[in-house]
Amino acid sequence: MNILGVGAWEFVAILLIMLVFAGPKRMIHWSYVLGQHVAKFRKIWAETVDIVQKEFDDAGVGIQLPKEPPTRQNLNRSIAAAAKPLTQPLQDSLDEVKKDIDAVQEVSDALNQKQPKTKPSPKKLAEIATAKPAPPAKASPPAVPEPVKMGSWSGEAATAGNSNGSAPDLGSWSSGGGQD
Repeated sequence: MNILGVGAWEFVAILLIMLVFAGPKRMIHWSYVLGQHVAKFRKIWAETVDIVQKEFDDAGVGIQLPKEPPTRQNLNRSIAAAAKPLTQPLQDSLDEVKKDIDAVQEVSDALNQKQPKTKPSPKKLAEIATAKPAPPAKASPPAVPEPVKMGSWSGEAATAGNSNGSAPDLGSWSSGGGQD
């Protein structure tokens, strides 16, 4: 609820403050007077709409005026209906993007899903619970890398491999032409 930009709780607070300062007798009188003014406003609105609508009809203009005073909700609905032809292409584009995002999200959820959607049957659960664990497999020893042959640096480019299939000669850090 929003009356003239004042929310429900603010409205209740204003009424309580008015009740404290004015008292219940004046509050009843003020609400009666306010009701009279609202009734007069509605009567004036209806008379004005009738006169203007008659003029529109005589001029041949196809506009229908509202019989009741406009509310914020009615105004927003009218503005949205008038702007719909302008905003429809944008809304269609947004709907397509939303569909694409939803499709990507479904694929992402399917890829990230760790447990199946269906639960295993009670029979399958009983089989899993009563199954004996398999004996642990013996682990093979880790592979030992082939030793790298270290030679001396002779100033020539190191070769990537020898013709006999052995490890390449990587040289040493000394710069003495093979002599330390």
